[in-house]
Amino acid sequence: MEKGRRYLITKGSNEGIHRAGLPIIIEIGFPGVRPLAVIMPEGSSISPPTTQDDIEEYASYLMTPARALNEHYTYGEDLYWQIDWVIKHYKEGGFGNNHCYMTVGRPETVHHYDTDVEYGEVIVVTNRETGEDIRVYDRSNAWNRNPDNKPSSQCLRGIDTWIDKGKLNFWVYFRSWDLWGGLPANLATIQNLKAYMAGEIGVKDGEMIVESKGLHLYGYAEDLAKLRCLKV
Repeated sequence: MEKGRRYLITKGSNEGIHRAGLPIIIEIGFPGVRPLAVIMPEGSSISPPTTQDDIEEYASYLMTPARALNEHYTYGEDLYWQIDWVIKHYKEGGFGNNHCYMTVGRPETVHHYDTDVEYGEVIVVTNRETGEDIRVYDRSNAWNRNPDNKPSSQCLRGIDTWIDKGKLNFWVYFRSWDLWGGLPANLATIQNLKAYMAGEIGVKDGEMIVESKGLHLYGYAEDLAKLRCLKV
């Protein structure tokens, strides 16, 4: 990376290593063009950072509440109930709104980096007429009780949506975004989510705008990136 901020990570899940980063906004007019997986140049000795299998596996991380034992969080545990709500809201309420925003993380997410506090919350969404629980959201910072676990928080923070001219569009924000290991899989899987939601709503698949104040390369990936860009 020839431009941008280069610094030592002093706190977080990658504490102690260097990375280079810069702010970026990407507008993708046709994000659904296949293939979504990275295609390396013919004869390249570099393994692609993302394969189709990776994209399919990542879908559950983005769209379902399932979380493995070695995971601090998933995007899906925040997004999955919002996905259904947004689809239903557009279908029943029409497309003329500006509030179908899906958020990742909560105010107490800042405490993901604290090892000396306890917090926990349970949010229950209940149908007023039937008394039936629609959603139950149970979170704590139990991850940080294990000193072997490195603190972290969600990189993806929000997916804004709007429908214009019969197409569903996304505006996505990452607070921090790994150019080599994250961007290809993230873009592909979020695109698949958008296409799925468009189909459920009954509109066409639209464009995607993605921004981050911290698109970055870790030191170990810089040489690979230079090889891919024929800079070596």
